[in-house]
Formats: sequence, structure tokens, C-alpha cells
Amino acid sequence: MADSGGMAMKAWITRLLLAFVFVTIGFALGRQTAPSAHSSSDESGVEPMQPGANSDKVVVYSVHMTFRCWECNQIEWLTKELLDAEFAEPMAGGTIEYRSVDYLKDSEFARRYNIASSTLVVVRFEDGQEAGFQRLDKVWTKVRDRDAFIAYVREAIRSQLAQIDEEVA
Repeated sequence: MADSGGMAMKAWITRLLLAFVFVTIGFALGRQTAPSAHSSSDESGVEPMQPGANSDKVVVYSVHMTFRCWECNQIEWLTKELLDAEFAEPMAGGTIEYRSVDYLKDSEFARRYNIASSTLVVVRFEDGQEAGFQRLDKVWTKVRDRDAFIAYVREAIRSQLAQIDEEVA
């Protein structure tokens, strides 16, 4: 009798675990297909810039795979938080842009910046042409330390902005 109770308990645990797995997979797939409140309409990566007033700018690319893990989402979220908090004015003026790129779908972008995993790439454009970039591979080691992550990304963005300012002066 005790053995059948144990079997019934194992069957319920198995069902609960399977339900958990299916719900988790469904959530992950839904998250990938649902539009993000901060998502960029440009998922295609690098585009030729048109000459104009904002031809000197810094573009922050959040580079990710099609399926994003917790760390990938956190990298993007912390980057957007930094841009909104500390770079809102240059973002509004077009001096800084944010773009999201799926490097598995944009192989040219992946080749251009030697991308092998999710990361951030900060690219400086001068006179509409790429003038330099910095790939921030250490985001992976800093993603669980918000302050270290923010400081690392902030420094890269400021460095690229400073080089634009030096060219103008």
C-alpha cells in the first residue's frame, strides 16, 4: 500500500515538473516574439548613414542571439537604463543612438565586428563614416554587478563621444 502511494507521488511530481518545463518554454518563446517596450525598429545592424546634421554620432549596438538568456536580457536592460539615465539629451539630439542586432541573422555585422557571442559594440561615426569602435566583451563578467557594468559601458560611450568632440574642436 505504501508503495502505491509513493508511485502516485512520483507521478504527480513528474506531471508538475513537465508542466513547469512547458510553461517555461512557452514563456521564453513568447518573450522572443513579443515586441519590447524599448525595442528598436532597426534589427538589421549597420546601415549606411545619410549625410546630414547628425552624421557625427555614437551608435550603441546591443548584439545578441535570436534566443536570449537571462544575461543577454540583463545586458540590454542595463544598457538602456544607462542611456535613459545619463545620456538622454544626446539620445534625443541624435548624437547617440541605440540599436539591437541579432548577430545570427546579420552575418555581415557579425563578421565586421568579429562577433561570437552576445555583447555590446560602441561605434563612432564621423562625417557619416565609421571612424572607430569598441567591442565590450567584458559585459559578461560585469553583468551581475550593476555598478561595475554601468561604469564599464559609460566609459566606452564617453570615450567615443570625446573623440567626436576632439574632431569638432
